[in-house]
Amino acid sequence: MDWAALGVGLYLAVLLGIGIVASRGMSSVREYFAADKSLGFWAVAFSARATGESAWLLLGLTGMGAVVGVRAFWVVLGEVLGVTAAWLLMAGRFRRLTGRYDAITVPDYLEARFLDDDQILRKISAIPLVLFVTIYVAAQIDATGKAFDSFLGVGYFTGLAIGFGVVLLYASAGGFRAVVWSDVFQGSLMFVGLVGLPIVALVRLGGPGPLVAALGRIDAGLLSPLGPQGLSAASVLGIGGLVLIGLGFLGSPQIFVRFLALRGVEEIPQGATVALIWTLLADSGAVLIGMLGRVVLDQPGAQM
Repeated sequence: MDWAALGVGLYLAVLLGIGIVASRGMSSVREYFAADKSLGFWAVAFSARATGESAWLLLGLTGMGAVVGVRAFWVVLGEVLGVTAAWLLMAGRFRRLTGRYDAITVPDYLEARFLDDDQILRKISAIPLVLFVTIYVAAQIDATGKAFDSFLGVGYFTGLAIGFGVVLLYASAGGFRAVVWSDVFQGSLMFVGLVGLPIVALVRLGGPGPLVAALGRIDAGLLSPLGPQGLSAASVLGIGGLVLIGLGFLGSPQIFVRFLALRGVEEIPQGATVALIWTLLADSGAVLIGMLGRVVLDQPGAQM
């Protein structure tokens, strides 16, 4: 039995099932675009993290851990700070104002908040949303094609078409609620994998000591938080760039629309706690997976 194909098939079936279940409660435009603003903090926190991290976390940060070693933890610090700031400094005010103006999208909010009767702000805001969110979605679909090709050997374009088709079906049928529920499902899988895999690998390797020793043999720079240059202007600028990656969470429309759909402002502290724990553990796990993978692939006879 092809267990990889079975696992992927079950995964896709769950996503389609989520779309079907969510579609049964579809009764209004408000429900379709904002899940009737009735989502709890667990769903919003997991959805925001799965959306904010996605392929970047699974492919990008793990690869960074393999290439630069412990320096990748500066990204973890930046993302923890960015997530915390987004939830505690911006989510509450944004949720209150979108509730006051009964906005169900970011352009709705801008139009109502600034009395944009001519819809100029709506049109202006739509341009970067269409442009950059399209690029963002394209990157996720690209990663889906690569993942399906790697797992199943079906070819990049076939995997891309399958992934895009499934997302299109459940999102069209179930609206934003289906999107969030699917994020919760996928975010849970990501969390379990990113936290569980490095624990298992570390146990198999013999603990942190052998990992540190192996990385030191490969490249001592992998163990330096400042990089191979040591303390220098270049290393400080590089670290600053890694930390500032977390600033993206302060202006991501795909995250703020989830704040908009939260059931109430009073749930923001709980949501912030869940999001912070998810980010800290999952991001740290991703870096460790990359470092462990570097050690494993450096062994004689190892294959990609």
